[in-house]
Formats: sequence, structure tokens, C-alpha cells
Amino acid sequence: MLRALLLTLVPLLWSLATQAQTHAACTFNFFSPTTKFTTPNGRPVFIQPLGINDFGTIVGYAIPGTRRGLIRWANGGVTQVKGTNRLVARNDHGISVGFDLKDQAVLVDGPTSSPTITPIVLDVNNGGVNPSGINKWGTIVGQYATPDFSSSHGFKRFNNGTTHTLDFPGALPNGTWPTGINDDGTVVGFYFGSDRLTHGFIFHNGQWATLDYPHASATFPAGITNAGKIVGGAIGNTFNHAFLYETGTFKIISLPNGGPKGLLSISPKQGLILGITGGAGTPAFIAKCQ
Repeated sequence: MLRALLLTLVPLLWSLATQAQTHAACTFNFFSPTTKFTTPNGRPVFIQPLGINDFGTIVGYAIPGTRRGLIRWANGGVTQVKGTNRLVARNDHGISVGFDLKDQAVLVDGPTSSPTITPIVLDVNNGGVNPSGINKWGTIVGQYATPDFSSSHGFKRFNNGTTHTLDFPGALPNGTWPTGINDDGTVVGFYFGSDRLTHGFIFHNGQWATLDYPHASATFPAGITNAGKIVGGAIGNTFNHAFLYETGTFKIISLPNGGPKGLLSISPKQGLILGITGGAGTPAFIAKCQ
């Protein structure tokens, strides 16, 4: 059923009409990014959140001080993941993608004190990999650089290592940035167009679709659920919105106090939205919206 829904959704996105904007109905759970760690000179260390799964497990990195990969569990406890400098996404099987201490892209699994760390190897020649998402099947999306670092491309890598290059048709060179993937394999992200605008995209079953927030000069999808809900941000001449997109309709996501917000990720089944309200040490939140 979900596959049929997404196959129906994608063609509809080829042509989006301008529409009156409504606000999403959301519940927010704010939390402090405080950890038990401190820097050598006694400064408090916070978790900079980057990704979330359906269990409410959050991954990110330590800030300030030496960068280390961190996990924040649903009970609020924060653990350092040995051998990593940041984690960017985590699936419901407890497998994360991120970077090791040499800043190489890796898969991370197992106990945080002695994890299994495996390099992310693409079957295309490259000079470096920058992962951004992983689904329950172990399919990874992100960007890779060419061996001479002269250009970059989006990619979708299956768990057997088979890699597909993702370049939105007509996008500027180096301009396709996948940001998230759901369990059905649908990829969202953004690309830089020849019109000098930043457009959102959806890629499903070999088909590309542009997803543009009305009147925006830049649309940045951050993630997609298995049901096709997309969250992200949009910037225009007179606005800077976080949004929820579902079945052809954009809705604005607003914090209760009207403060600044940035949406980072959404979990595939529960639709848990991870967001921040500012820089290091400021409250973050988990939201559910409709």
C-alpha cells in the first residue's frame, strides 16, 4: 500500500500549484542537549543532534572541544561512540552512518564502547564519501567526490555495495545533495538549478520530481517517512519557514513560542521530527506533526 501511495505521489509532484499556506498541527517535546561530559578546562559539552530513528534515539556529535560521535537515548542518557567523530543518521536496526576519527565515512554497529566500524565503500571511483541517510535495509545516500576532487555527485548505495550516481537532470555541476531516504528507497534532497535557485527533489524508482515550496528561492527537504511525509525548510524574500509536505500540501511548522527552528530529520515509521532552536547548548526538540 505504501509503495502504491508513493508511486502515485511522485508523478503528482512534477507540477505543484501555488496554494494558501496553513499551519501544521504539532506536538513538541523539547529537551536539553546537555551531556555528562566536559572539556579538559571544565566547559560543558553538548550533543549537536543530526538524526533520529523511530525509537527516539538521536545521533550527532560533541561540541565544543574534541569532536566525538554521540548517541542520545530515548531516556535522555548520552553515550560516546568509541572510534567516531560524528554520527549523522541511524536506522531502526541500530546501525548508524557517520565518520571515524580520520574523517572517513563509516557504518557503525554494536556496543558504543566497542562498536563494529566498517568503511563505506562505493563501487564507483571516488575521492571521499559524505553519507547523509540510511534506511532499514542498509541503503545509504549522500554525496561523493571524484578522485581529483574536481566535482561531486549524489549517490544511493545498496547494502551489497552496488552504487547508483544521483545527479538531478539539468542541475548545476556539484549541485545534487541527497539528504534522506525512507524504507521504500525514496530519496529526498535538494539541487542547485541553472536558474540559480535551490530546488527540492524526490527520487523514486528511477523518476525525478522537483519539490518547490511556493514562492521560495530555496527549498531544502530534510527527510521523508514511509507514508510520504516530507519535512524541511524554505527561504523566500519575506519568509524562512520549516515545513511539512503531505499529499500535495505544504504546511508551516511553527514553534509554540514562535522562535527560530531548523528541521534536521524525520523517522520513517513514527514520523518523529528532530529539530533545533539555535546553536550549541540551546534546546532541541522532537515533534510530531500533521
